[in-house]
Amino acid sequence: MAGESSGLWNNLPSIIIVEIFSFLSLRDRLNASSVCKAWRNNLFHPKLWRKVVFQLNSCDNKTVNQSNGARFLAKHCGRFVREVIIEVNSSNPRDVQLCKEVLKVLTCNNNLRALSIKPLSSRLEWTDYNDTLSLDQYVEFLIRIIKRAHCLEHLSLGCIEELLDLSEHFLAPLSKYQAKCLRSLHLSSVKEVPGNYFINDLNTSLFKTFLQLERLSIDYDYLNDQLLDVFSQTQHRPLSHLIIHVHSFDYRFPKVSDAAWKRLTLHSPNLEVTINLLHFHNLAENVRHVLSGEMPLAHFRVYFSSGFDVDILTRIAFLNDHSLRSLVLVDELNDDLSPAATFLRGGVDPLVMLAWRCKKLTYVKIIGYEVGADSLIAVSRLRGEQLKDLKIPACCISSTQLEESEQLTQQGALDHMQNERICTQDCLEWNETMNSQQYYSTLLRLVADLSLNGSPEL
Repeated sequence: MAGESSGLWNNLPSIIIVEIFSFLSLRDRLNASSVCKAWRNNLFHPKLWRKVVFQLNSCDNKTVNQSNGARFLAKHCGRFVREVIIEVNSSNPRDVQLCKEVLKVLTCNNNLRALSIKPLSSRLEWTDYNDTLSLDQYVEFLIRIIKRAHCLEHLSLGCIEELLDLSEHFLAPLSKYQAKCLRSLHLSSVKEVPGNYFINDLNTSLFKTFLQLERLSIDYDYLNDQLLDVFSQTQHRPLSHLIIHVHSFDYRFPKVSDAAWKRLTLHSPNLEVTINLLHFHNLAENVRHVLSGEMPLAHFRVYFSSGFDVDILTRIAFLNDHSLRSLVLVDELNDDLSPAATFLRGGVDPLVMLAWRCKKLTYVKIIGYEVGADSLIAVSRLRGEQLKDLKIPACCISSTQLEESEQLTQQGALDHMQNERICTQDCLEWNETMNSQQYYSTLLRLVADLSLNGSPEL
């Protein structure tokens, strides 16, 4: 009787088995595949593996036989999967080599629609001294993937500096083979030495063929009037997201004009611009050259940048009050867990000015900057229910004025702020879990995750 029952399961058509599998979690599919050989044969049906995430981190003790698992997945799914995300420990040569093996398998995939590389750092560590050969192989496999895919819609190279220094090598085949499909392209990088790097040539005319492009990330070094005018042409689909990485400022390159921003905004009325200042150590006044009143700046983020002056926020409050939605300021704490920078300078607090003028502001996160408790309460009250998140470590809050005015202890002042919907994170937790390198890897992963579905907050 048991054998007869088993035979019934064995005789189910593949289309029924695949349909059953589609309602199950991965673990349940694996358990169900033990029913019989017919079920095991359908475990790797293309319909069930439209998206695969390769987690390549041999330094992670939680992962067992990770390399073999990645090779197994690549062997069984790499030739038909539609979306691939490669999370790689780029500081480990073995994982970098394994990532290259996965890319090699993907060169035979006609169905690939989206490819994202998510590294833990902005550089690749190689297994041998001939890093030029290894880099050439990476570039070769990526170009072959671009040429082979029938309709590649999304490509993100994970801010890896070595790869993105060769952006034009990828733009040429993209413009030839994927111009009609490409909707999301991420060419922004994170520099290992932000104040001293070579700017390679980038032919902006190659972007003319990307008529369907909606999301683009790029370094500020390549942003100019000509590029914005390309996306302002009527035959181009309107841009929805433009992410700009600013590492340094060079006066040899002309400032993007207000007129160019205005033309782009007229063509793309729903455009959201994100500016990421990354280890920016130039003069603070140079940040003003990046800003424009015609730029629809939605997200302004500053990471470990000594060249940033908080007074710039007052300028943003007047230039971009119609568009700004989020503000993130992150810097390291001193050894005694005290912030290195401060908003306590007298006069009008730039944060309060920002909250007063920017009616769309919904997200504020500040780490490594000293902020007055009374200013934070003012920000919370000015934005009201519209402000979804206001996060700051307790050690970055100066509660002296609040304690004096309300006759509170320091803990009482912090409790009072909690009632104002201000999230105060523990400073020791920040210092231990979110140092500069770790937070940078988080930034890299989020930038690499700007997919077809939108822009994540950080």
